[in-house]
Amino acid sequence: MRFACLHHGDPVSESLWSGIPLNIVRTLRELGHEVVAIGPLNPEAPFVSRVKTQIYRHIFKKMYLINRDPAVVKKRAPEANRLLANAGRVDAVLITYPPDAVQIDRSYPVVIIHDATWTQLLDFYPGLEREALAAETISGGIELDQMGLDRCDHVIYSSDWAAGGAISDFGVPQKKVSVASLGANMKNAPTAADVTSFSLKRGQGPMKLLFVGKEWHRKGGDIAVSVASEIENLGVPVELHVVGCDPEGHVPSFVRPYGWLRKDVPQEADELRELYESSDFFIMPTRADCTPVVFAESAAYGLPTIATDVGGVKDVIRGEWGIALPLGASPVLYAEWAVKHFKNRVEYERLSGLARESYEDHLNWPAFCHHLVKVVADLSPVSNGTRS
Repeated sequence: MRFACLHHGDPVSESLWSGIPLNIVRTLRELGHEVVAIGPLNPEAPFVSRVKTQIYRHIFKKMYLINRDPAVVKKRAPEANRLLANAGRVDAVLITYPPDAVQIDRSYPVVIIHDATWTQLLDFYPGLEREALAAETISGGIELDQMGLDRCDHVIYSSDWAAGGAISDFGVPQKKVSVASLGANMKNAPTAADVTSFSLKRGQGPMKLLFVGKEWHRKGGDIAVSVASEIENLGVPVELHVVGCDPEGHVPSFVRPYGWLRKDVPQEADELRELYESSDFFIMPTRADCTPVVFAESAAYGLPTIATDVGGVKDVIRGEWGIALPLGASPVLYAEWAVKHFKNRVEYERLSGLARESYEDHLNWPAFCHHLVKVVADLSPVSNGTRS
């Protein structure tokens, strides 16, 4: 098949949406499909939008988001459609930011890939509280999501939570929605034999918890510290290895900060890989997330996971190889669960095996792309970029 992957940013950038569009493009190509990457579009914000940003910030003390303005999205449309026409025949246009689908020429089948709706993000993610946003950003975002979901031929969400939101909040027909897990953003993932070897070497010293996240508070770094403290109170020596951000507040002696370890720097990638291999549990009791791909990475290494039941998180670990309790649950509950499975090596190895099985079964990019290809194959056939 031949695809176009379109985004107002650079769809093959490592930094765009945690590298998810890049991994989809890369995997589709590895599977023998052709993909044309289209973007960025009009990278400079319109003058009026830049002025609005300053007015809302300094006068109204509100945040105006340029990419949630229907007028800005409309302005990108001619360039998007021109680049699509130049790309030639495609079986589908892949969109990873729903508003980008709004103005795509109707002759192209469009498949949206995302992890949440705009209404699910409001009052959920820090900075997206309704009271902090300009009214036109709130309404514009809702309008764009509705228009994008109406325009697309199919939408693939990364969790039942997100899919349910699209159906209930935006009236998307159930037959137009499907769910497929996002994959792990890593190169040279360990083999199943490697994971068995890692598992057998774990549990021979202090309990090692691995936390990987860019935002300490949102990702629940302070909660992870509380869990580690309770594990120590239960008589088990513990180490909390922190990657991606600097710990805030009081930092106990068991915390080991590493800063940001970049996967594109060989030495740092090796250090991160060693942490995944040697840790006993992955911990990220996040306050706000949809379906973090980092859980797919922990599964690849067979790491039982400690998380919170927010967004679509529980749809990833499914209660099979980790624990996800409601936000606000006592750290003691997490600590007791971790100590119980740390001391019972048979049970620990069972959880580790289930995590790895989940990675091999659905938490990988080939599995996602096979689902995507089937979705497109089931859409109306196209010829020269138009429906037949």
